[in-house]
Amino acid sequence: MSASQTERHTERQTERGVTQDGTVVLVEESHALPLVHVGVSLRTGSVHDPRGAEGLMRTTARMLRMGTRGMNATAVEERIDALGAQLGVGCAPSYVHFSGSVVANNLEPFFALLCELVNGPALRASDLARVKRETLAELSGLCDDDRSLAARHFRAFAFGSHPYGRPTAGSSDSVRQLTRAQVLTHYEKHFVSRNVVVGMAGAVDAQRAQELVTRYLRLPQGKGPVERLAAPSFKPGRRVLLVDKPERTQTQILIGTLGTHVDDPDHTALQVANTAFGGLFTARLTHEVRSVRGLSYGASSSVGHDRQRELWSMWTFPAAKDAKSCIELQLRLFDNWVQKGLTPAELKVAKSFLVKSHAFEVDTAAKRLDQSVETELFGLPADYHSGFTTRVQKVTVAAAHAALQKRLSRRDQAITVVATAKDLRAQLAKLPRVQKVSVVPFNRV
Repeated sequence: MSASQTERHTERQTERGVTQDGTVVLVEESHALPLVHVGVSLRTGSVHDPRGAEGLMRTTARMLRMGTRGMNATAVEERIDALGAQLGVGCAPSYVHFSGSVVANNLEPFFALLCELVNGPALRASDLARVKRETLAELSGLCDDDRSLAARHFRAFAFGSHPYGRPTAGSSDSVRQLTRAQVLTHYEKHFVSRNVVVGMAGAVDAQRAQELVTRYLRLPQGKGPVERLAAPSFKPGRRVLLVDKPERTQTQILIGTLGTHVDDPDHTALQVANTAFGGLFTARLTHEVRSVRGLSYGASSSVGHDRQRELWSMWTFPAAKDAKSCIELQLRLFDNWVQKGLTPAELKVAKSFLVKSHAFEVDTAAKRLDQSVETELFGLPADYHSGFTTRVQKVTVAAAHAALQKRLSRRDQAITVVATAKDLRAQLAKLPRVQKVSVVPFNRV
């Protein structure tokens, strides 16, 4: 990147405004490039899907992208292309996000188009049929992707009946049963003024952004539904789910337990500890599994984050013949890590990496806006992201160890393995302290 393209960022907060109808508007101004990144986010996500109607929020959001009563999906695409823009839709457990970018000169017509889709989508029966076909095809394709298959089954197995365990895209059965009446009701409940956060980053100022939102976004006044989620719980003991897929010579393995939530006082300390354990190429887990024993080409661990406690997990993909040995090694490393914590040298390396790499999390206006939107959606302190490196620097060996002991269970763990059941079931049953090995077919999605 040339010096002229490099964005100089000074520490200042994203500008925040609120319209008369209660819609929050966040603006991160930067004129490094003549572009504007635009986002419209809902404070609600797939956890609001009714039981048995999993995938409803994602389906509703994708149908918005297909046009209004006077404009079909093809016309929407043509207008976006003509403006030199792009527009995508994403759905997560706790939010929905419509995001796009456009050249600054076309900001107003692009935002007007986005608001047309949000304000008055057609939500046609034909659109629903198309989204269903596309989603069912995606779910079918998922069966060919062992890593994604493992992740989907792992969350459902680990969280059980908690809404975090429900698949955002839904299941084949739930998607087939969705009705247009459900979509219309869901849209009316969630697309209201105080449930929306609008963000703009780039060549736009706060006054201009506020004017555009006031002019074009005309949702009914109101607050979105509040889902009082119970804190996730974990079934006691060490459990194994074997996703049975024929003729697997390589496996996908996820092992995890409950971790922290975004505003948990232990969250930063656990992030630091996790970086030392499985967040770096030279981390303990990666080094022992990959470099020392060669059991899996890759090995890593991660800390999930959301409003409620998310999963801490570790991932490997050994050959089927090495699966049991790899899991046993991972469990030993995990036990040792939680029991004894980090060494001072590991802590120093992890903190240095997190502090230095943070620069890449805030090096564009769009990235800084994303952080501000997350702060707004999750109700976090204003300095949550800007104060990250300061919090990291304060983490001590003792604090990291305390977070491990308090938050990660050495007793209650979920293990998901994508493999051929007849080859591995007996071996997995012999893992230490395993209570039960359950088997499900790989194509049940």
